[in-house]
Order: sequence, then structure tokens, then C-alpha cells
Amino acid sequence: MTRPKLLISACLEFDKVRYNGQSIPSKIIRDLTPFVDFIKVCPETEIGLGVPREPIRIVKKENEYRLIQHNTNKDVTDDMNRFTDKFISNLKEVDGFIFKSKSPTMGVKNIKVYSGMKGSPVIEKCGGFFAGKIAKKYEGYPIEEDDRLSNKKIREHFLTLLFLFSEYREYSKQNKLNEFYEKNKLLFQFYNSKLAELLDPEKEDFFDKFKNIMLRPPSYEDIYSFFYRLIGNDAVLERYKNNKLSLETLKEFSKRQTKDKELLNQTFFNPFPEELISEVEEDRNRNYWI
Repeated sequence: MTRPKLLISACLEFDKVRYNGQSIPSKIIRDLTPFVDFIKVCPETEIGLGVPREPIRIVKKENEYRLIQHNTNKDVTDDMNRFTDKFISNLKEVDGFIFKSKSPTMGVKNIKVYSGMKGSPVIEKCGGFFAGKIAKKYEGYPIEEDDRLSNKKIREHFLTLLFLFSEYREYSKQNKLNEFYEKNKLLFQFYNSKLAELLDPEKEDFFDKFKNIMLRPPSYEDIYSFFYRLIGNDAVLERYKNNKLSLETLKEFSKRQTKDKELLNQTFFNPFPEELISEVEEDRNRNYWI
């Protein structure tokens, strides 16, 4: 597999650059370390705010969002915007993003917006100053917050996209998009069979169309229909239909059933390294009878 380039908040697992002088343990970052190349950034320290430092918040003044340090009333909006614009313009290769949740700079969404400083109420929510511009520039890319990646479905969707985008970047540089399309064809069909029919690696809109296909993982009904076409009305599929069997088990069964070697080479069956697959029973070895 290719090695993704992943932009992350520097405070996740690595650098003690939070406002309180700490870093944040992150299982997903630890798990990914052997498989990706990290690009770390802390916008707040980059614009000269120290460690530790007074926290900052987003304040809405006369319909304009400002980034203000809580106790000092220092307005760092212009500094943050200049840094973010420069950083994005210098970011050459990247495949995905993991940002710190709830941060007024790095949070992707649901960041509190206040009507003023001390004692002021929250009036709405928005994206962070840095992450918001990243999300706009890299629309459709795998972008997540650290706490959401503890959810198994969100994590697996993110990992699938991360390694797919990394592969696209490498195959695109080598002018091998037809090869990229062929080995990911089943994955595209799994995500959205109707849109997958419109994909053509020879056309200029190929990247935009495949991003659109991968925006949302398939629904239960779509998954059932996909595997029905793949393996037929098997008893194993019925067990999945009745929620008695996991998707991972269904995929493994399908892989063992097929005789088509070309099909087995599809990334659908292994969209990211096996070591990153979530444990089925996290507490399997725990002794409950002590």
C-alpha cells in the first residue's frame, strides 16, 4: 500500500503545545504511526502565542467572526488568517486530516461562538479558523476530529478514504489512473453503484466524481444489495440481513467464495492495512469472573 501524508494537530500524541502546556493521548494517531507520514501543525504557537497561554475563543462582532484571547482581549484574527492562507498555499501533498475537536482553530465543526468575552453566552457554532479553511480548500478529502475516530464506522470510513486518496495521488503522478480505477472498481461500486457507472479515468472530472462517490459510506440496504449481486442469496447474507453477522465477516466469506483471482486483488477486500482493523471484542481477554 502507499504511505498516506496526513496533516494532524500537533497536540495529538506528539507535542505539548496546548494552551495548558499538555499534549493529548490519541489511539488513532498511535495506530497510524507505522503506516503514514505525519505533517504536524499548531496554528496558535505558529502565530506566536506561547505555551502555556491564555485560551482563545471565537467571538461574533457585527456579523464578523473574530479570534480573541480570553483574558487579555488580544485579537489574533488577522495573524491566524495570514498564517492559515500561507500554510495552505505551501501545502503541496496531503491525503487526509485529523484535527483536535472543540478547538477554535483546529475543530472541524460545532465550535462555540460567543457574543463577547467574559460571561457572554454561546450564540451559535461553526468551524475552527484553521480547519474551516482546510475543509473548504480540500472539500471531499478525509477530514475528521480525533474524538469521532473512536467510533468504529467513522474510523473505518476515514481509513478507507485516507489510503484511497494516497493511492490516487501516487497513481496520478505516474499517469496510471486506469490501473487505479481497475483495482478500486469494486470499492466504488460498494459505495455507490449508480455513480460508479459514470466514472471514467480518462476524463478530467474523474477525481471530482470519485470524491463524490466516497462522501458517505453505503447504507445497510445498499450493502445488502451489493453482496446479493456478489454472492447471491446465501444463508450468510441472510444472517447479515438479520444483524447477526458483521460486515467484516461477510467480506471475508465473500473473498473465500470467489474463484476470480482478479476480484481478490480489488482493494475493496483490504482498503487499508489489516493492523488498523478495529478489534471485534476489545475486552475479549478480560476476566470477568475474578
